[in-house]
Amino acid sequence: MIDVFKREIAEVLGHLLNKPSSEIIKSLEKPKILDHGHLAFPVFALAKEKRQAPPAIAIDLAKQLTGKILNVSQISALSGFLNFKISPEAMQAEVFREMKAPDRLGCTDEGKGQRVVIDFSSPNIAKPMHVGHLRPTVIGQAIKNLAQSQGYDVIAVNHIGDWGSQFGKLAWAMQNWGSGYDFSVDPIKKLVELYVRFHAEAAKNPDLEKKGAETFLKLEQGDPEIQKLWKKVIEYSFKDYERLYALLGTKHDVILGESFYNDKLQDVVNRLEKKSLLKESEGAQVVFFEEAESMPPCIIKKSDGASIYATRDLAAAIYRKEVQKADQLIYVVGHDQSLHFKQVFKVLQMLGYDWAESCHHISFGFYQFKDGKMSTREGRVILLEDVISKSIEMVTQMISQKNPDLENKDQVAKEVGVGALIFHDLLNDRLKNVEFDWERVLSLDGDSGPYVQYTNVRCQSLIRKYGSPVSLDDLKLMDSLEEQRLMFTILQFQDVVSASYKNFKPNILAQYMLELSGNFSSFYNKCRILGEDPAVEKSRMALVKATELTLIRGMQLMNMPIPKAM
Repeated sequence: MIDVFKREIAEVLGHLLNKPSSEIIKSLEKPKILDHGHLAFPVFALAKEKRQAPPAIAIDLAKQLTGKILNVSQISALSGFLNFKISPEAMQAEVFREMKAPDRLGCTDEGKGQRVVIDFSSPNIAKPMHVGHLRPTVIGQAIKNLAQSQGYDVIAVNHIGDWGSQFGKLAWAMQNWGSGYDFSVDPIKKLVELYVRFHAEAAKNPDLEKKGAETFLKLEQGDPEIQKLWKKVIEYSFKDYERLYALLGTKHDVILGESFYNDKLQDVVNRLEKKSLLKESEGAQVVFFEEAESMPPCIIKKSDGASIYATRDLAAAIYRKEVQKADQLIYVVGHDQSLHFKQVFKVLQMLGYDWAESCHHISFGFYQFKDGKMSTREGRVILLEDVISKSIEMVTQMISQKNPDLENKDQVAKEVGVGALIFHDLLNDRLKNVEFDWERVLSLDGDSGPYVQYTNVRCQSLIRKYGSPVSLDDLKLMDSLEEQRLMFTILQFQDVVSASYKNFKPNILAQYMLELSGNFSSFYNKCRILGEDPAVEKSRMALVKATELTLIRGMQLMNMPIPKAM
């Protein structure tokens, strides 16, 4: 791993500058141009201290350091940077040392002894999952996988929306109009039709909103008839969700919906009252914030006594910390809920819980479509199932055109179609909105999941054609530009995985996977692999194997299917 060489550089450079090696390590970066070196140290911060221009400082330090750092073959000064080239021998030895334990690729023990509770996907029951659920599901699963790779004990929670005023509306609609609907066939569709009908009628008759609120209050109070309807709705919903989760490879450890916290809400109220934080405002119970916070008050109980999202999320946070023993609490929820989580985390701080600092709202942007934002309420929605099915169907057509004799075509189409959707989502910085473009999603030549999957298939094909076990020992030195670039890319994998988790940004890993695939393609096109001198062939096949192992591990962390043929 690249950290081995960072530590070597930092120890010598830190001693020369009289600075801690940890400070040097944080400053080391990858040069934009590989020809300049493998690692670079910016000296600009030293200009004031040394009273010299950065280029002069870099030249002086390069002279003092040359020949003094183990495994660094060249040190050069360029503008205000010190550039370090790792020796080909050292780089090659480190790459293949890592490959001896492929299951540990990208892994650290940084989180050992700590627990992460991650809340992701979290659909609202009584509604089909739409394409907007793809982002929290895919991002959340990837962050879960990344956390586990860093040694954390992880509990993945599906905090389903199974409570709230919408169920009062739906229950009222089922009681009053349900006899006209056949719930034995496609029950989710029927529930959506009822929900849409309720809002259409409420637009003409505002009194219906009040009736919905009254019905929800009855549900909270334990009305047996309404509870029976509510449990049936949950049953209908999860049959649908589990099928989609199976397609995406999504795995939660526990399903704890909002309703799970009903008997814990009074405890939240008691804690707030004990700290004198609860105030009355227009009949509601709220927590006010300091003016400097620039936030509206956080509603704990509405004027009719019903609970609200914030109350349940406070109860959930306390449960996750005190019962599930979380050291980190992660919430993968869209950026439109940023104010909500800012309020919840601030209330936890006001309660005196210093662990509130370990609560992270992992916000994300939304998919953009030509016909605007989706709304179940208005009856316009792009179903997640339809998106997955379309992706698989389009890949099936591509296979029929390009490789009609491929074995297990249906299985491969599913793996590539699902992988394409996952990769396309993770490739984008989660903070930004994503332009959903089928041509880009399924491209075999561009920045896509199929391109990464195909690179791995190409590696596996070479290994099969080689016809012998690939040895990682006694290899000839590989020092061509393409070989060195590929090895250096492989060497960065652990750094990339660690950064992806620390920043909660799987796109760092996705972008790396494209770089690795591109550098393998250059190596494949420029360096003859099979049919070369036996010693060269053996070494280059080892590099193919190292690429394959890294690609597989990266796809596993991203939760992508890994096809054996395409």
